[in-house]
Amino acid sequence: MDRNKELIRNTVILGAGTLIPKVFSLVILPILTTYLTTVEYGNFDLVNSIVSFIVPIMTLQIQQAAFRYLVAAKTDLDRDRLVTTSTIYILGISVLCTPIIFFIFRFCNLDWKVSLIICFLVFGESLYLLTGQMLRGLGQNIAYSVGIVSYSAVNLITVVLFVYVLRLGLLGVILSNTLSYVASAVIMLFQTLQKAHFQMKAVSVPELKRMLNFSAPIVPSSISLWIVNLSDRLLVVHYLGAGINGIYSVATKVPNLYSMAYSIFNLAWTETAARVADDEDDPGKYYSQLFGKMYNFLVGIMLIVIACTPIFYRILINPQFYQAYPQTAVLYYGVFFNSFVSFYAGIYIAMGRTKQVGISSAVGACLNLFINFLLIQKIGLFAASISTAISYFVIMLYRAVDLKKVVNIRYDFRQITIGFFSMVLSTVLYYFNNTLMTIICFLIAIIYNLLFNRIILANLLKKLRH
Repeated sequence: MDRNKELIRNTVILGAGTLIPKVFSLVILPILTTYLTTVEYGNFDLVNSIVSFIVPIMTLQIQQAAFRYLVAAKTDLDRDRLVTTSTIYILGISVLCTPIIFFIFRFCNLDWKVSLIICFLVFGESLYLLTGQMLRGLGQNIAYSVGIVSYSAVNLITVVLFVYVLRLGLLGVILSNTLSYVASAVIMLFQTLQKAHFQMKAVSVPELKRMLNFSAPIVPSSISLWIVNLSDRLLVVHYLGAGINGIYSVATKVPNLYSMAYSIFNLAWTETAARVADDEDDPGKYYSQLFGKMYNFLVGIMLIVIACTPIFYRILINPQFYQAYPQTAVLYYGVFFNSFVSFYAGIYIAMGRTKQVGISSAVGACLNLFINFLLIQKIGLFAASISTAISYFVIMLYRAVDLKKVVNIRYDFRQITIGFFSMVLSTVLYYFNNTLMTIICFLIAIIYNLLFNRIILANLLKKLRH
């Protein structure tokens, strides 16, 4: 199959599985912002951030290796060995780490019941990530999308039950996330075992070493990106309070909806990048063409979401969180730059250069901490938003320059300038926050997409109809 057609096909399949959960998240957000206080929402966000730090360290990102090697696996025996070994590793390491995780959260003065539930949350998320990557490595993108949707469906139902009906507050949200991850992981594991046999005799220590040698160098990248995200929150809590962190958390939710545009693409892209690296004599040519198309697409989506954000705030966000509005536009740039950080990470992983992923992320994390410490007492919450955007921008530049050493990716700087100028103009109009400026933002978005994205949109519509 042609690489572009394969990429479009996978993007549509994975996009359908990603779009539905985002719709569910829009339904959940008003419930959380209404029935959780700003302090509870801030603490929930902090728990999620700490869990996101623990998971990659505990798993050593073995799910990335499972995906990469399953894509290249040639025999059923290879697939059985990869699936069984990585699953046993996750189960075993989860059992070993449970007491440590429990005492970490007890040390944070959380109730023992909440701390115990978080242990199951870490296990559920770890298994969820592994089974999802195994399905993708086995080429089961539809089953993977079903797994994502099942997580969101369970999450929606349990949030309504625990937060809206039973009024369990912070405990209810954490319990909801835990049940959602575990349920979805079980569903995806069942789907995985239809394509690869789970049998104890297939456990292979040499295979485990090979996978960990590939995945362990990615862990510093995960920690560094965690520092970029969590340092903002810890410093906001320390200097500005948990309530303001709740405001900041809501401000990040809206740009995360924008990140859906790239996350859909990235799920399909990492598979294609691996196959191109394995099969093509000149991968740089393909990567260059894809970068240009992706840049136009992401700029077009960003212009649309900037225009829609004022409407989104009026309809879905409780007034107690309206202080988040000024932060959102700055955070859009962080998500935009992070999209290209992920794009380059896909190339690094495809080429087996996982150490460089960690080095570039560490540079961005150090810069993020420095800017936060320098500015947070002077400009308040804007320090967190600005430091995030600048950090991802620096990581993006670092990876672009570093990859030039091994693959020749060519850039159209005229195209890049036009797109960036369009985003800056829309951002300036966004801060006026009135009907006329919102209409002008919509016009800019429509004109840009008609000029630069009409072919991409036409191809996606054809594939959807097919």
